[in-house]
Amino acid sequence: MANNQQLWKLTTWGGMDVKDHPAMAMLAMKMPQKAAEMMIRVFAANRAKTLESFLSQFPTKTFDRDDEFYWEIIGSSRRNIPLAFAVDENGNEVTKTSGNVGIGTAPFYLYFEEEYFYDGDYIVGNMNELYQFRILGDPIKEGTYVKYRVELGGGNTAGVPANRLLPGEKFSYESNFVEDDISRKVGDINHATHTAMKNEFSTIRLQHKVGGALIDDKLAVPIPIVDDKGNKKVVSAWMQRVDWEFEQKFAEAKNNALAFGVSNKTPHEQRLNIGKSGRPIKTGDGLYRQMSAANRRYYNTFSLRLIEEILCELSTSKLGFGERTFILQTGERGAIQFHKAILNTVSGWQAFTTDGKAFGIQNTTSPLHSNALSAGFQFVEYLAPNGVRIKVNVDPTYDDTVRNKIMHPNGGPAFSYRYDIFDIGTPEQQNIFKCAVKNRPEFRGYQCGPFANPFTGETNITHASYDEDSAVIHKKATLGICVLDPTRTYSIIPSILEY
Repeated sequence: MANNQQLWKLTTWGGMDVKDHPAMAMLAMKMPQKAAEMMIRVFAANRAKTLESFLSQFPTKTFDRDDEFYWEIIGSSRRNIPLAFAVDENGNEVTKTSGNVGIGTAPFYLYFEEEYFYDGDYIVGNMNELYQFRILGDPIKEGTYVKYRVELGGGNTAGVPANRLLPGEKFSYESNFVEDDISRKVGDINHATHTAMKNEFSTIRLQHKVGGALIDDKLAVPIPIVDDKGNKKVVSAWMQRVDWEFEQKFAEAKNNALAFGVSNKTPHEQRLNIGKSGRPIKTGDGLYRQMSAANRRYYNTFSLRLIEEILCELSTSKLGFGERTFILQTGERGAIQFHKAILNTVSGWQAFTTDGKAFGIQNTTSPLHSNALSAGFQFVEYLAPNGVRIKVNVDPTYDDTVRNKIMHPNGGPAFSYRYDIFDIGTPEQQNIFKCAVKNRPEFRGYQCGPFANPFTGETNITHASYDEDSAVIHKKATLGICVLDPTRTYSIIPSILEY
């Protein structure tokens, strides 16, 4: 939103960074009579803690090979880009009356009004888990539009309904899945979830290119950032910003793969997404996909009775009375809804007090009165019958409006009203854990010209990769997640998200 105090319009850009890029010139320009030393990132999305950072508190299980893994159980600078229009595989623009598009992974085209996605990106529309789109080449400019050739991922051979490809459908970046060997570069960065079960690893990759002269470039306006540990930092070198944005986007790709990944194996054990090497791309199921195999319930009206019924299912004949403490992972809207549900339940009870003061009334200070008071409270825990204790934990990713595009009638993203119960397990036997491959850490490598590598600070390169004065960073990771017993989890989801 522009106003009289805003000197220029905020926007985003992508692709190769060079010194004479107009956006970089704007960032490095000398500002007359600066009121502050730091650029306020009013256009940046809140990059909150991720599922990966949560699971990193617990041990990761390492496998010898990257094959499918099996187990037996008993019991349980981010933005949305609106679609301008789509064109099916026959060259016809998609309308409400069109049938399914992309049947059998036939390529078709998505048109946007700006270049935001890249070759090899996986992107998703409103129905995140149901329809994934893999970009099959570099974007092509056609008039005022940017054209992307895409195919469906996630093992989808039935195609995508036309109503998911109409103008205005919001799309966002998901991840960059590639082959587990001999893969080529994909993606780039932008500035601004007694039977046998199985899963497999996903391999993701990302790259970014900069000009060699950026090795010494400084930002006239330092940029405040917050790292993954919540520490505030100020960066003054352009390459610090590039490195931070690169790591943030790679972290987003990993988190989305762990949380929302969808196996691209068909019912006939085929993989239809083929990478640039000619080898198949493998994608494993993420947390929410694995949880969906067990307990899931949709609701229109939320109540404590609903929660009590569900937790009774998880407790009866399974847990002792002293072991029935459950944490509901939800968004901020869900926490408010939980508070109101308790308030409705206890409203007929005898008036309660907090620290001797009714309804949380406390002393405070105010210039308005010498005996000022404050009042207010929030229920974050509820003691249900049969020893069930219910606690609420707010996860900021549930409130992410970039990925969670469907809004709730009561306000905010519908995903914020979702409640998930995770039984992590014990240190001796974890129920949910990250998976890694032995001797295969995250790989980070560089290509550079003969003069300078801004990523490492090296100059006068003895063994250059090519003659151009530039440098490219590449990063790759193979990762997976395992939910041993999905019946020890439960998802309570607003009916607006039902599919």
